[in-house]
Amino acid sequence: MIDSHLHLDDPAIADDTERIVRECAEQGIELLINTSCDYASMLQGVRLADAYPAVYATVGMHPHDSKDFDATFIAEMTALAAHPKVVAVGEIGLDYHYDLSDRATQRDVFAAQLEYADRFGLPVTLHVRDAYGDARDILRAQRRFLRHGVLWHCYSGSPEFARQAAKEGHYFSFGGAITFRNAHKEQVLAEIPIERVLSETDSPYMSPEPYRGKPNTPLRIPIIVAKLAEIYGVAPTDMEAAIRANTLRFFPKIHL
Repeated sequence: MIDSHLHLDDPAIADDTERIVRECAEQGIELLINTSCDYASMLQGVRLADAYPAVYATVGMHPHDSKDFDATFIAEMTALAAHPKVVAVGEIGLDYHYDLSDRATQRDVFAAQLEYADRFGLPVTLHVRDAYGDARDILRAQRRFLRHGVLWHCYSGSPEFARQAAKEGHYFSFGGAITFRNAHKEQVLAEIPIERVLSETDSPYMSPEPYRGKPNTPLRIPIIVAKLAEIYGVAPTDMEAAIRANTLRFFPKIHL
């Protein structure tokens, strides 16, 4: 099993990293992708990737922190992108729900990081909340920089948006939210081929039922895989195999 998006460096679970990684191995969770949000998490993600064989990392700046996107960050991101275990640029995008950075800055930084990802030869992992229209417009304007793949982390858009993005070859990852009673993800997943789906936890956030409201860990990825299997109408082992194949196809720097 695979957790394609989590934050082992987050203070909520950082002190427990060694135990979490060990227990993941014991339970057959073979791959954890620690996702960057800002300068500190980017550096720590690479340190974790160096420390644990099962952990890989990304580089990039979350839209919340895009006001801090500067020459120092760009230089470090560029240097780390060549690391053999850095597999994507992310999580990048737009978040109009909290507006922790102003929207114009978010848009500029999102567009710039798409260009850097293409320069690095890496796919991108997107964080988009309450901003699907603007995200679509930026992706269309930057289409020439999307040659290495697009992944919608924790996708929360409409079925219609998913249908079009899937036609364009994009991938989608789902986590604990698909287990919530009011999630209604069946309509969304009906528009997404099983070959385009990944599993994630976004730990320590978005714990699935029955752990909703508690700190999340990648040890709960089996719950996500089981729910995806239920929605797609396949055996959990077949869902697990599909997710593994999809993940390795999307992140070509990973070799398991």
